[in-house]
Amino acid sequence: MTQYRKVYRKRKKIRKKRLAVFRRIFIFVCMAAVLVSVLRTAGNFLRTFLSETENLRTAAVSTERPVVRKGSGLYYDLEQYAALHPAAAKIYENKDLYPEKLIAAYLNNPEMEDFITGYPDAVPGNAQSLSPEEAGSRFPLLLQWDKRWGYNSYGESIIGLSGCGPSCLSMVLVTLLNDASMTPDQVAQFSESQGYYVSGSGTSWSLMTHGAAALGLTARELPLDESVIKNALDAGEPVICSMGAGDFTTEGHFILIYDYDEQGFILNDPNCISRSGRTWTYDELAGQIKNLWAYRR
Repeated sequence: MTQYRKVYRKRKKIRKKRLAVFRRIFIFVCMAAVLVSVLRTAGNFLRTFLSETENLRTAAVSTERPVVRKGSGLYYDLEQYAALHPAAAKIYENKDLYPEKLIAAYLNNPEMEDFITGYPDAVPGNAQSLSPEEAGSRFPLLLQWDKRWGYNSYGESIIGLSGCGPSCLSMVLVTLLNDASMTPDQVAQFSESQGYYVSGSGTSWSLMTHGAAALGLTARELPLDESVIKNALDAGEPVICSMGAGDFTTEGHFILIYDYDEQGFILNDPNCISRSGRTWTYDELAGQIKNLWAYRR
């Protein structure tokens, strides 16, 4: 009996040791599973963070619509963007040097970064010339915020913010009249001197008709109809459109349609390279078009 108890106790100790080992293994496995789960969650979070960071860097430049930003919300968004982008951090540090509208335009279109960075030290220039490539190309994309003229005043604003109308008409004049001197700043000066700039609202539609006629073009107003627009383009007549808020800006805007293909209309947006680098279907544009004019020499 005594021998039996000794064997029993020995086996019991072995079982305890085995159970202890199993417990350790079980705890280790559980901790490993938890660690894997934590790492997986952290990885997903990092991927999401990087994705959102990239989205923030390119906000509103491709498929995103411009966002209305004002007051504290504007500066909050600038601060968030500044945490990810060195140039934006400089702008945020010196935010009092920039008009709110310029910061809002920048957040909706980071393509303007170089332009807005140079704003505090900018000196408005005299008449600027086009490059040989621009002068020789058909409907060159002339950006309103180009440093050559974007800092120049236009009414109570600057061409970089409010010069979309003169910039569109400039593209038409340069091509149809083969006149490289009709740069956006020259057309803006003409528009302002002739009363086509309206305080509080920007460029009057009259610039697109009476103003264009005074500069040597024949303009005609078009009905909003896809086939009519295509017929004008087939006849070599580019079309300037007055746009409402939507895909292009949060306020009124002008764009130039100069061609089309099977995918849609090909246009120049004087405020954005990316939106100029894609085709637009009639349905995408029609709901935003307020008026439109076709031009010939």
